[in-house]
Amino acid sequence: MLQIGLLGTLQVVHAGVHITPSAPKVRQVLALLALRANTTVALHQLVDELWEERPPSSAATTLQTYIYQLRKLPGLCDPQLPGAGASPRGLLTTPGGYRLALPTGCLDAHEFGELAARGREAMERGVVAEAADLLERALAVWRGPALSDLAPGPIVGIDALRFEEKRYEVLEERINADLLLGRHHHLISELTALAADNPTREGLHAKLMLSLYRAGRRPEALEVFQRIRRVLTRELGLEPCSELQRLHQQVLAGDRGLDLPAERTAVRGAPAGDPPVNLPADTPLVGREADLLHVRQMLAEPQEPDGPRCVAVSGAPGAGTTAFTVHLAHRLADAFPDGQLYVSFGDPADPLPVEEVLARLLEAVGYRRSELPPHRADRARVFHAWTAERRVLLVVDDVAATSQVADLLPVGSGSAVLVAGYRRLYGSQFRARMDLPPLGRQRAQELFWSALGRERALADAPGVRMMLDLCGDLPGPMLEAAGLLALRPHWSVRRLIDWLSRERPAVVAQQRPHPFHHVLRRCGRLEPRLRDALAALAWALTGDLTVEAAARALGKGADETEELLEELVEFFILGVDRATDPHTERFFQYRMAPLVRMALRAMQPADTCV
Repeated sequence: MLQIGLLGTLQVVHAGVHITPSAPKVRQVLALLALRANTTVALHQLVDELWEERPPSSAATTLQTYIYQLRKLPGLCDPQLPGAGASPRGLLTTPGGYRLALPTGCLDAHEFGELAARGREAMERGVVAEAADLLERALAVWRGPALSDLAPGPIVGIDALRFEEKRYEVLEERINADLLLGRHHHLISELTALAADNPTREGLHAKLMLSLYRAGRRPEALEVFQRIRRVLTRELGLEPCSELQRLHQQVLAGDRGLDLPAERTAVRGAPAGDPPVNLPADTPLVGREADLLHVRQMLAEPQEPDGPRCVAVSGAPGAGTTAFTVHLAHRLADAFPDGQLYVSFGDPADPLPVEEVLARLLEAVGYRRSELPPHRADRARVFHAWTAERRVLLVVDDVAATSQVADLLPVGSGSAVLVAGYRRLYGSQFRARMDLPPLGRQRAQELFWSALGRERALADAPGVRMMLDLCGDLPGPMLEAAGLLALRPHWSVRRLIDWLSRERPAVVAQQRPHPFHHVLRRCGRLEPRLRDALAALAWALTGDLTVEAAARALGKGADETEELLEELVEFFILGVDRATDPHTERFFQYRMAPLVRMALRAMQPADTCV
């Protein structure tokens, strides 16, 4: 399905692939059509948006060119739906203009509006906790300021401001709901930041004053009033509004009317019903039967009665740890009748906090986010209570540290956990560990041929062998390479390899799919010192790395360099072998996979490495 995002940077995604146009004027046209989705946008409005009062004489022809470019995007090419009476979808030409016909669920702005309306309706019914949850979900749709990467014209600019005002309205409504639920303690930090960013928004300052007062911090509440009064009088020549002044007097007097009503909302248990299952879709695996059987046997081994069976699976970038653990979880569903759950820590460069991961798990089993306790330890207790006496299988993805997993483990020995790690993990939680190996040449070739197409692969057999060598028989990079070749059917495999060797960072970061994706994602988890050293080694040395040669390239001592290399081995960025080089006095020598070296060189030019 086509997805268009307006609430943040402009994004267009089709079938999971980002296809957002890059030309500024084309992006303006798309933004205006999406803002007016399912209605006709007149030609003069498009011209006004693009050129305001000074359109060129070729405006109509140029606009047609922009429309033509948009229609080349998948999902905007004007297809007809099957069946009698079906409405056309895509970018349509209508009398006097154009219309972007989209089905429900394609626009994040529509999702935001629907959730906000449901939240307001729940508030009117007096179901405050449900209203807070719905309004929070509406705000979570936003990725940043509306159309923040556009230089909008007069029409799109006004619409972007209108959406920002709607966002603020929903934010205030959600804060009101939280105040009614007695959540003033955890509102204080949020409201402090909001008040600092919006120094003249009297409504935000009033809510901050009330939260501080209810938290027993009356002097600070009074200081908030003095602060906004100084800003208003100095910058606008105004006194605070009557509501804010009345609140100030109530705080001064310690008015009991500001206290929270006696009724409090407790966290309700998850509703009864079918066992929760939120696993990602299963995908077939090639060449992993022995590995699947091995981990399955690990989970079947006798377990101590005080905890779940927990297996950590890790591997090189692109080894497929996520696909492997999810596939195994689908296979084991019958053995865990009370639920199969999946949760991810997300982008390795900016992982989610544990309390957020716990919230997502609790939402998956039926709790409402608005009713969850704010702190990590309390959320962990709720999750542990839910798992007690249940047999649950949990998949935890994108893990880089044992501490991330500790609070997520179910209670009791009837459950099991599969952890997909970015590095080797250690700790008493993990009763077994497995490093997922490459596929092997025969299985790798079978997978690549299947993804690329046998006829095309046979037509470029030497290039296929070079690609398999480059990817190290790892499924992730091979499938990304096949995906990129599918987008560029006029390329040979060898042409792709040549292109990869010459690519530069800006293009690498934007291209998707891309064989470098897994390497760059893994490197994003590294500390800057490790990242910089790795980039320097990629340019300075080829072949196996001895500690002494790496130390000379980095300008560091041998012992410090050896520790650095061993850390990179833990992340599977470097391989390691027994030392055979006669010029080293160390036990081991290290190797950098060809794909890692090529990705690092593309990511960081040689003249920037030290």
